[in-house]
Amino acid sequence: MMKKTILSTLATAALLAISSQAEEWKNSFDLGATLTKGNSDSLLLTAGFTTEKIEKIDEYRGSLFYTYGEENDSATNDELLGSAAWRHLYSDRFYAGPRFDFRRDDIADIQYRAALTGVLGYYVIKDEKTSLSLEAGLGYTFEEQGAVSNDYAHAYVGEFFEYKLSEKTKIYQSFGIILPIEDTDDYQIVAELGLETELTGSLSLKIYAQDQYDAQPAAGKDENDFKVITGISYKF
Repeated sequence: MMKKTILSTLATAALLAISSQAEEWKNSFDLGATLTKGNSDSLLLTAGFTTEKIEKIDEYRGSLFYTYGEENDSATNDELLGSAAWRHLYSDRFYAGPRFDFRRDDIADIQYRAALTGVLGYYVIKDEKTSLSLEAGLGYTFEEQGAVSNDYAHAYVGEFFEYKLSEKTKIYQSFGIILPIEDTDDYQIVAELGLETELTGSLSLKIYAQDQYDAQPAAGKDENDFKVITGISYKF
């Protein structure tokens, strides 16, 4: 069980590390921190790496994020998220390809959740300022939650939006749902909304909200996890 977690994490990290060696890839390292002292002592740290390569008929994207938080010396966040996707364009708007998603969350009692999905998608809007794509597909999930291992076929629906407010500032939003085919009540939703503005040629300020909903969480755990994060992004 732990081996599967480690292998999935290392596989995602290795993919991102290899990609960062190529000059054509655009990479960024994100770091955020929140600290409070007084009636309540709390700490929230986030670190992440994203990479992408956009070619004429192929698009490659990957990310790896870790969040740790504690309040009054008790852990409140300990989560690792990873994703990798390849889009092959068959026209200016239609694309297809695989995507891989991984989550480990000690607080939510998710030892690992790994999903591999074959996706068909379409760019509803695609110009210099605005991008909006819709996609759907089928795949398979392996997970261990609450010390119970499970695997199942799933359906997937996703949506991605980005709009450039100016040359230095953009807003972005994403939404994805994974729906087990045999048990549609056990679905998961991930949504994110953010703003990024350039401070210098390589540094940007990022503010984003992330929401993860698990319709059937582990015993004693909440269905919803919501975070608001402010941080610095270094591009290279």
